[in-house]
Amino acid sequence: MTEHKGWIALDIDGTITDQSHHVPQETVDYLTLLKSQGWELMFITGRTYSFGTSALNVFPFPFYLGIQNGADILEMPSKKLISRAYLPGQLVPALEQVYQGQNEDFIVYAGYEKGDFCYYRPKKFSTALREHLVKIESLSPEPWKAVDTFEFASHEAFPLIKCLGFQEGMRSVYERLLSVKEIAVSLIRDPLDEAVYLNLVTHALATKGQALQRMVTHTGKRGRVIAAGDDRNDVSMLECADVAIVMAGAPSEMLPLADILAPSAKEQGIITALKQAIDLLLT
Repeated sequence: MTEHKGWIALDIDGTITDQSHHVPQETVDYLTLLKSQGWELMFITGRTYSFGTSALNVFPFPFYLGIQNGADILEMPSKKLISRAYLPGQLVPALEQVYQGQNEDFIVYAGYEKGDFCYYRPKKFSTALREHLVKIESLSPEPWKAVDTFEFASHEAFPLIKCLGFQEGMRSVYERLLSVKEIAVSLIRDPLDEAVYLNLVTHALATKGQALQRMVTHTGKRGRVIAAGDDRNDVSMLECADVAIVMAGAPSEMLPLADILAPSAKEQGIITALKQAIDLLLT
């Protein structure tokens, strides 16, 4: 049996995939080599199960997948659920209060077992954002459900609530969300359109850093950690790492976290950065 070397925790979008949302074959080959050498691979994304698996189905080895910032953690390819941390629906009224005065709205994800669809209120979005929602919905294997209110939500639980808008409004919402107990929130640019900003709201235990720690505890496999990401929801994961890789193009406030600043995903910079990170751990 190959000796366990440690953990490599990777964001997907903008870290191992470029704008095509595909993992280049050279990256697939290199990560396959690292797995064969004893590294455990965990991919943690803010996106849904359907997005994550469509990008990662190229890997010929078992790995762990954290979706929607770790709301669900799965063993792949078996799809075995390892851990879950969902938002109670009773928190939705608190978000309604935060959103007072905003021109846009939030959407509520139902979870991968229901097909990754969203509940949304079309009338509360501007024309520009309704057009953007069409792009997001196209990634879902199931049609979204338009509703007039979220009153039903109090009886359910959800992996993620996504607040949509533009930079100034979303920064204001972010500051107000910080006062809401029992949640984690990260403000990021939308990978589908960088003019759109998102606040990703999850359970307090559903951050990328918490997901990584939950996985290490579950498996009992300790060891050194290398982590790589390109946006603010990756910060907690990078802070857990022995070697933190920040991708070129990440927000400027993330740069001080970087032990290694990687070339862009378009240049397959993750390969160069991982080689440097492993060299650092061996010296």
